[in-house]
Amino acid sequence: MIGKLREIGKIDRTVANEVRRALVDTLYTSSTSLGTGAVGGAAVAAAIAFDTGDPWLRAIAVAVPLTGALRMIHTVFLHPKQTDGAAQSARSEVVYEFGAFAYALLLGIMAFTTLMRSDDALHHLLAAVTTSGYAAGICGRNAGRPAIAIGQLTLASGPLAIGLFACGDPLRIVLGIVIVVFMIGMIDITLQTYSAVLKAMTATQEQKRLTARFERLARFDTMTGLENRGAFQERLEIELADAIATGDKLAVLWVDLDKFKDINDSLGHPTGDRVLCTMARHLSSIAEGRGAVARFGGDEFVMLARGRSTRFVQDLAKEVMRSLSVPMSIDGVSLQVTGSVGGAIGPDHGTDADVLLQHADMALYHAKENGRNDFYLFEESMEHQFMELRNLEAALRGAIEREELEVHYQPIINLKSGKVTCCEALLRWTHPELGPISPAKFIPIAESTGLITPISHWVLAQACEAAAQWPGDVSVAVNMSPALLKDIHLSHMILSALYTTGLPAERLELEVTESVLLEDNVQANSVIREFQKIGLKLSIDDFGTGYSSLAYLKRYRFDKIKIDTSFIADVTRSKEARAIINALVGLADELDMEIVAEGIETETQLGYVMGARCTAAQGFYIGRPAPGDAILRRLTAQAQGQTWLREDLSSPNEALLRIA
Repeated sequence: MIGKLREIGKIDRTVANEVRRALVDTLYTSSTSLGTGAVGGAAVAAAIAFDTGDPWLRAIAVAVPLTGALRMIHTVFLHPKQTDGAAQSARSEVVYEFGAFAYALLLGIMAFTTLMRSDDALHHLLAAVTTSGYAAGICGRNAGRPAIAIGQLTLASGPLAIGLFACGDPLRIVLGIVIVVFMIGMIDITLQTYSAVLKAMTATQEQKRLTARFERLARFDTMTGLENRGAFQERLEIELADAIATGDKLAVLWVDLDKFKDINDSLGHPTGDRVLCTMARHLSSIAEGRGAVARFGGDEFVMLARGRSTRFVQDLAKEVMRSLSVPMSIDGVSLQVTGSVGGAIGPDHGTDADVLLQHADMALYHAKENGRNDFYLFEESMEHQFMELRNLEAALRGAIEREELEVHYQPIINLKSGKVTCCEALLRWTHPELGPISPAKFIPIAESTGLITPISHWVLAQACEAAAQWPGDVSVAVNMSPALLKDIHLSHMILSALYTTGLPAERLELEVTESVLLEDNVQANSVIREFQKIGLKLSIDDFGTGYSSLAYLKRYRFDKIKIDTSFIADVTRSKEARAIINALVGLADELDMEIVAEGIETETQLGYVMGARCTAAQGFYIGRPAPGDAILRRLTAQAQGQTWLREDLSSPNEALLRIA
């Protein structure tokens, strides 16, 4: 028993504050049982005192109801007004303990005094039954605080047992022994009850803690501490309804960090996470007192704020853009992070939360499409453009399924021999209702939606199959999308096309743009080198239009450089364009690369690039893109001795000979 008491005491000292407060609260849960005990004890004390007329019992008869009344007043009127703090809970326990011990001791003294100062067996019976009954009941009621329950049991039953032993009557001595045994049994029951209550309380508190944690996880972002999408949308619905009712304006700003993936790739995800947390603090500081911020995932944040006019939206966006422009110091490294922001105003741009978010997202898309690092407010035209893109995306998916796409081929001629040495595969799409759709319009959609992979796979297969039927000295060029070069399955796709069609690798030429090389993507660079190892030709397209760096001309062994059409178009009116063409021709000659002039549309342009010693040319004046069967006929004619140019091309001003 002593060991169990020590163990219980040790456990009780380690109980969590929340559980301890809950256990203390059980002392005050039932004022009815407390009142019943007080009334019963007071009634018996009064009856015995009145019947005996003993002054000591009369004093006790006054003290018992007074103590019971004070306990009831504290329980009913004072305790509910107390706070939930641990310190206050401890004080409540001490107050209850003091009152409980006082009342139990008074009952014990009443029983002892009755046994000592009265010879009436009925008086003895009343005192013994009341005291032992109180002790038994209190052990069950206050088992949540075993020290109080056992203390009450001892203070009430102990004097009773002593009184019975003091009477000297054998029967009373036997009853005294029974009372002692009763006390031991009740202590054991109290400890068992406490263990059960403690386990139940602990399990309940743990369940509440887990529930609260899961509720927070369901509503808040674990990394930044901001609300997540679901919680923010609930808030937005409430705020929008209130703004409409009060005539306020509700701004919704959608913030997306520009090229955040580069930070993760170059500095690591931990640094990227700290950037997001720093940005979350900046945005929260801006929104404090007038709105809220949420993280929608990745590097996207959404802010809402209330105002009285549309002007405050512009001011709010300027604050956000200024916060984005401030360099961040992350682990001693200064980072300059930019962001794009799209905004919408409720109810001007929508009276529904989902619509308002959608319009802010459209404005963000517009900001990103127009160079990033800027703010755009939603306009009706954006929705029209968005719907047009979505409709075009749906139509493109349908075109892929119905095989409406076609591959045309544009010839590239060698300016010395006048022969076609290569044909560039160009994707064409003619919509049944809209007519021809420009690749400049649907290719970006294919890249952003992931459709570029199945399309490119199909184009590669078509191009290799067509080229396999051409003369052995004519190759086919296929443009590789930057998005496709990041696909880990690209190598398998190309090898499969070559194997299936039997086309030698050296007759397949891959065209990449400068943007691919500027991104310095590890996957893309690795793929490019693997292609060169198996004999694929590599050309750089639209050279000179981006940040042209000689470093990647050294890093990769290009077979061909293609001069962008913008320089060719200006050769007759811009000496700078002519100078650039001459410089590129000299560079290609030194590096032993073929140089192709793109966009040849006039005889004058053709004459100039021939005079500038370009090795090849491509353009409408040379030949328009045509279906595979038309190209095959022209290549067959070429194999029979016909060429695209006259044989005597010593003079650059010679006219082009077209073949019907």
